Amino acid sequence: MGKIKLEGIEVMVRIGLLEEELFAPQDLRISVELAYDFETIRETDEITDGIDYRSVIEKVREFCAKYDGKTLERFAHFLATELKDAFQVQSVRLIVDKPRYTKKLGLAEIRVEVER
Repeated sequence: MGKIKLEGIEVMVRIGLLEEELFAPQDLRISVELAYDFETIRETDEITDGIDYRSVIEKVREFCAKYDGKTLERFAHFLATELKDAFQVQSVRLIVDKPRYTKKLGLAEIRVEVER
């Protein structure tokens, strides 16, 4: 068993509750941790026996380009579920950071985490 971690994938997503958020996509940073069995790729050293990081990033960006919703919680749930299904992994841990409103609210970060 092993884990792949991809930290801070930068994306644009149409998400939010405020009127200004609904009209234009906003920046999010997404971190993904995929847990799966490394045994086969360890033996063969062939990417076809593992997970290509570029494919994960592409899947995240495709999902974000199509998404239109209000809450980070729902967004994180559906993205984590899609990644788990697409890559056939044991578990997905997903962290979504929303940097746009941190200073306005006097926060260091706004973050949602889910695990599937």
